[in-house]
Amino acid sequence: MRTAERPSAAHRGAHLADRLFTVMAWGCGLLGILLPASVVAFLLVDGTRALSWRFLTDRPRGFPLGSAGGIGPAIQGSLALVGIGLAVALPLALGGAIWLSELRPDRRSSHLLRFLVECLAAVPSVVYGLFGYAFFVVFLRFGISLLAGGLVLAAVMFPILLVSAQEALAAVGPEVREAALALGVDHTYVVKRVLLRRAWAGLLAGVVLAVGHAVGSAAPILFTATVYFRDGGLGLREPVMTLPTHLYFLVAEAISTDQAFGTALVLVLALLVFNAAALALRRIGAHP
Repeated sequence: MRTAERPSAAHRGAHLADRLFTVMAWGCGLLGILLPASVVAFLLVDGTRALSWRFLTDRPRGFPLGSAGGIGPAIQGSLALVGIGLAVALPLALGGAIWLSELRPDRRSSHLLRFLVECLAAVPSVVYGLFGYAFFVVFLRFGISLLAGGLVLAAVMFPILLVSAQEALAAVGPEVREAALALGVDHTYVVKRVLLRRAWAGLLAGVVLAVGHAVGSAAPILFTATVYFRDGGLGLREPVMTLPTHLYFLVAEAISTDQAFGTALVLVLALLVFNAAALALRRIGAHP
């Protein structure tokens, strides 16, 4: 009887442990979903009161400044900074990814360079801001300007773009390269006409992800590009308003809770759209 009872007790213990693990896994998963969902829901409840077309296009108004009006110059400045950063970082990152994936030196050097780039992607954004202030603002004398901020955001986006581009190129199977080279075409043609066309979804996903990261970065542009208020207009050697820093000023100076919630909602929705687009493009690239 004892030998018959032991397997049954062991089975019950294993079944109980499996149930406990399942409950814990579901609990952790639900908690991980509910926390960000509650933040978005909180912003939707308190931020939609401020949302309107005028809020998205008008400049800050009222007394104290920012208690009324909108965030039009902040949206304009954020888009301009990201556009300059992307124009600088994308060609460099794409060229570096092609070199590492297709023209790489020995394997050890390739792994070392990839490790260094991944370390750059993990550097806190405030470090980029301090570097940008010391190098672009002070040393190169660009001043607090759109140009300095755009170059700093290029440095922020570069490692993300390079890693994404390299992974997108590596995802193209070796048989595609071999088939193209077997036709007698050179390597440059293979890269331009074959690999880049097949890896476009992964490349675009990396661009969207890097842009979303740059849009939400406050520290780099806080040191290099932004001011408290600007009445529209863009100039390379002039400062700009941005969404993250405008939100920071609204909260730090306790100017307007409604304006702060509205700005935060616009910023969060933009980040959600960017990340959802990146995820969709990655799936397209994985299942062409």
